Amino acid sequence: MAFSKALRAFQPLRNSILRTPAPASQLLPRPTFFQRSIATTSPRFNEQQSEQQLQQEQQPVEQANTSPEVSSSTTAESSVKTEVPPSLRQYAYTLKKGTVTAAGRMERTVTVMHSNTEWDSHLRKYYPKKELIKVADPRESLRVGDVIEFSSGFPKSRNVRHVVTRIITPFGTPIEDRPAVLTREELDIERAAKRSAKWQRKEARIRAGGGKAKPQQPSGEHIGRIRKLIHERRDSPVPRLWSEAAETTPAAEDAPASETTKN
Repeated sequence: MAFSKALRAFQPLRNSILRTPAPASQLLPRPTFFQRSIATTSPRFNEQQSEQQLQQEQQPVEQANTSPEVSSSTTAESSVKTEVPPSLRQYAYTLKKGTVTAAGRMERTVTVMHSNTEWDSHLRKYYPKKELIKVADPRESLRVGDVIEFSSGFPKSRNVRHVVTRIITPFGTPIEDRPAVLTREELDIERAAKRSAKWQRKEARIRAGGGKAKPQQPSGEHIGRIRKLIHERRDSPVPRLWSEAAETTPAAEDAPASETTKN
């Protein structure tokens, strides 16, 4: 060990580590020597100081009174945004960047080259890797050469799981001359509208056939394959049986020893 490190190890801890958080009264500006001398002789200065302290105490109270209104408004807005029809899943997504390499060959779908890294298990190093990803373009506003930002979590078909969210750098035609790219919120609203229209068409077909349409019921929480296996393993009686067997085996081993001591 180096001498400097050994010397640092024997030094005491800094005061900043052991110091407790200071109260709010210590954080207020302290009066200078000149102000203290004036305060002892001038009553008007004392009145000004008391008024400033009252104003500082009233500000947190006003903020606390206004915070419930702001929180209620934000919760109302979030409830409006999250209101979706039944059986409509919400997918987690990540944002990526890439360059459009092919556009116009598929309907409302482009091919994007995304720069990624690949782990070589033999050399145990990361290497650059370029992968081609099919990205949905609902408005057909992308051109070859555009640098875009796209997100996952938008299953359009079996091979298309991404959607464009923003054009970073256009190539050729300016952005003003193209159809506007839909944001994530607009895409969610469009999905909800399509799903509700699908439910209405289904109910109309059932009524036309003479059947009784079922009311729309909210779907339960989606449980994936891994989570389902975890629940099954947790509810399975096998771990309980193993624990009971482990508890009974020590008792069975100790029983002959006790009998021999009695004899």
